[in-house]
Amino acid sequence: MSEIKSTLAAREIILKDLAAIYIGNLNTVDNDLILPKTGKYGSSFCWSTNESRFIDETGKVHRPLHGMGNRNVTLKVTAAYEDAEMEKEFLVTVLQEAKETKIVSVRDVNVYAKPYERAELPSVVIVDCADGRRMTLPVAWDLYEPLSYEGTVCVAGSIMEGEKRARAIIHYGERKPEINVPCEKLRYYPITDVKLLDGTLYYEYQQDMLTYLLNCDDDQMLYNFRKAAGLDTLGAPPMTGWDDEKCKLRGHTTGHYLSGLALAWGVSKDDRLFRKLVYLVDELQKCQEAFAESGNCHRGFLSAYSEEQFDLLEQFVKYPEIWAPYYTLDKIMSGLCDCYEIAGIEKAKEILTLMADWVFERLSRLSKKTLDQMWSMYIAGEYGGMIGTMVKVYRLTKSVRHLEAARLFDNEKLFIPMEENCDTLEDIHANQHIPQVIGAMELFRTTGEERYWKIGKHFWEIVTGGHIYCIGGLGETEMFHRAGTTCSYLTERAAESCASYNMLRLTGQLFAYTADGDMMDYYDNTLRNHILTSSSHACDGGTTYFMPLEAGGSKMYSTEENTCCHGTGMESRFRYMEHIYAYSEDFVYINLFIDSELSGEENLEIRNAEEDKIKIFCRKDMSRRLKLHIPEWARKNFAVWVNGAKVKAAELEKEYFTVPGLRRAGDEIVIHMPMELRLIGNHSDSSFVNIAYGPYILAALSEEKEFRTVPKLSDLKPAEGRLLFEADGIRYLPFAMVDTEAYHVYFKKRTD
Repeated sequence: MSEIKSTLAAREIILKDLAAIYIGNLNTVDNDLILPKTGKYGSSFCWSTNESRFIDETGKVHRPLHGMGNRNVTLKVTAAYEDAEMEKEFLVTVLQEAKETKIVSVRDVNVYAKPYERAELPSVVIVDCADGRRMTLPVAWDLYEPLSYEGTVCVAGSIMEGEKRARAIIHYGERKPEINVPCEKLRYYPITDVKLLDGTLYYEYQQDMLTYLLNCDDDQMLYNFRKAAGLDTLGAPPMTGWDDEKCKLRGHTTGHYLSGLALAWGVSKDDRLFRKLVYLVDELQKCQEAFAESGNCHRGFLSAYSEEQFDLLEQFVKYPEIWAPYYTLDKIMSGLCDCYEIAGIEKAKEILTLMADWVFERLSRLSKKTLDQMWSMYIAGEYGGMIGTMVKVYRLTKSVRHLEAARLFDNEKLFIPMEENCDTLEDIHANQHIPQVIGAMELFRTTGEERYWKIGKHFWEIVTGGHIYCIGGLGETEMFHRAGTTCSYLTERAAESCASYNMLRLTGQLFAYTADGDMMDYYDNTLRNHILTSSSHACDGGTTYFMPLEAGGSKMYSTEENTCCHGTGMESRFRYMEHIYAYSEDFVYINLFIDSELSGEENLEIRNAEEDKIKIFCRKDMSRRLKLHIPEWARKNFAVWVNGAKVKAAELEKEYFTVPGLRRAGDEIVIHMPMELRLIGNHSDSSFVNIAYGPYILAALSEEKEFRTVPKLSDLKPAEGRLLFEADGIRYLPFAMVDTEAYHVYFKKRTD
């Protein structure tokens, strides 16, 4: 009996050691891995690999040559303790070597400067490559000493160690050509005024996440902060996965958790959520004070580790030796910002102000050259939404140094080509850069500077014009690929949830200035067919990291690894309602047909949004007229009734239908948008199609690993249950209703 107990104890130790192993983000590996030889609780580890050509048993990485493609490698660890032994596998994606860069041409740089002032030249130039790529490369400008700072001055520069020459044209005394920059047309109602109604997946998944957040251990979320600050961890269990105490991204999940709790409280007004927020903010302030009192950190610093990662970034140390310290800082600051702006917790603003001061003091002492090199680094230099976060802090504090700190995150490698409307996205990390553009839009909103509007608008147009899948998601193994090639990347690692989460936020920013219904078409498709679809069907906080789009793929919900998508997933369920309604001086806009209720000055209710006939009820007299977004799939065949009388069809304005007259309490509007089956073609590969029913992308439940031929639409017959179809014994249903079953979303086009 004692031997059995001993074996059980040994196995428990091994299980704990295996669960605690963290060797980095294995989805995009381009550097050697550090494989531990012993476990936290005493197990010994022996590593093996199924592809030693790409990763050997020591963790040495040998990237495939370009053209061979990324390679999936299975690392296996055998853990032993006393007489017990167990194994665990890790799937690693090793990125192929970068493409060989053969430059065909270098785009001139035009710089506009005041007379007698030395011009500041950019750190990168845009080049065209022989293989069709357009990209940015660092440039070293020649020293120049013009006789006068008037007229036009040309300055040469070297790229790729002098292989090609660049040219900057400095226009002294000339004004940069201007464009018509739009004014803000719309504003959104606070989420506290919008409530989802029961009976939809939006409501169901939101409630699941609310339950999950209520059950999270606050002391566990504080574990890494308290430990780093030298405080008692109160016996809380350590965090896991990307927040493991050995992981260099630790702390980011707690930031998302703060945002998730604040948003959830804004939606529900549940006192239990508010008490959790107050406790977390109080304890984080104690950590911030402990860091300052230790003498090892500068005043205002707060993170789940010391300042060392920031020191190393300034020395250009690469990932995985460091892992995106400003990205983690952004999540913490964003969470505190939400605690203040949504829940009104004053102490969160106090912590945030000190952190913002720390950021300014840290970065303002660095040269532009150092900053440019930092922000261009892969993953290590990823800083999330720090631009936008610092702008938001500036709006709270009115401290000019906080606005200046936002500008110190300017990433010329991305911003220069986007300002010029050049697609240089191929082979760059998708979600490293989308939040930077969101930040540019926050700068535009605050300063009105034209360049930031151009960056936001052009980036959105480039991404949605050539880089998205049918579900609105983008990126494969987290990376952008060449525009118009999405069907070449129908893999198990397509469409990262974080990227869509941030694209929706960017779309909302732009829509406020354009009121363009085409933008809402993208928004609705991505929200419904990716973000909603990414939600676990249980109260476990799970969100898909990638959305498999291969034949016979299946969803995997990130629950314990604390990935970036698990983090944004804690927020996204409470952002479903964020852009349903908007308003201008004269109109209320209904942008998305989701069962919901708007309270406040206007009081509206949307019902039956998943049916052919959507009902809108007015609960109060309205002083604004009503505009209804008519989605692209319904524009040819829709009708509107007001209080039972059909309204005469009118020409849509930017895809919106204006309901005649002001609405009064008790009015009922019915929109008839017949949902029909249809095929959606793919510009990147005309041999693939998708099936849609109204706004829903349909998935076929099938484990086949070869792409199925699309059935004839006439063969798809209604099945038992709403929105369900069958053909040839295969069930077809909205993608958001699929859980862990194997499915097909892309189909081969019929040739008959």
